[in-house]
Amino acid sequence: MAAKYPSSLRINMKTIGCIILLYLCLALLVSGCNKAAPVPACTMAEVVAQDCAPGWYILKLEDDTEDVATRAGSYVGQLHGGYVTTSNLPEQYRQPGQKVSLRLELNGSDGPRCTANAMLYPPVRVAGVCGEPGAS
Repeated sequence: MAAKYPSSLRINMKTIGCIILLYLCLALLVSGCNKAAPVPACTMAEVVAQDCAPGWYILKLEDDTEDVATRAGSYVGQLHGGYVTTSNLPEQYRQPGQKVSLRLELNGSDGPRCTANAMLYPPVRVAGVCGEPGAS
């Protein structure tokens, strides 16, 4: 004959099972969040000129950022050379011809509003200047 368990024991087993499942899900969530956020790779850029809108500057990316990132294990995004535009270039680097090593990220917002511009460049955000204290 099969022994029947009291209903209170069945409820406690269900509760314990749910608690164990909850702890396992939380452990997976916490272990996934412990990884460090990817850091953009440093890339050499030359300030070409001011863009059509005030505060926006055109940069020419000089090195192959994809190659740099594979060696450094850094995040590159979709920047693979060419020209970009930015609105948060530090003041001391806003002279045309100036070369600087920067950490760049694609900017989710729209670029400058140009009424008659033959070329639109992807907008980027300067995440940091390489070689400066705190920009490691």
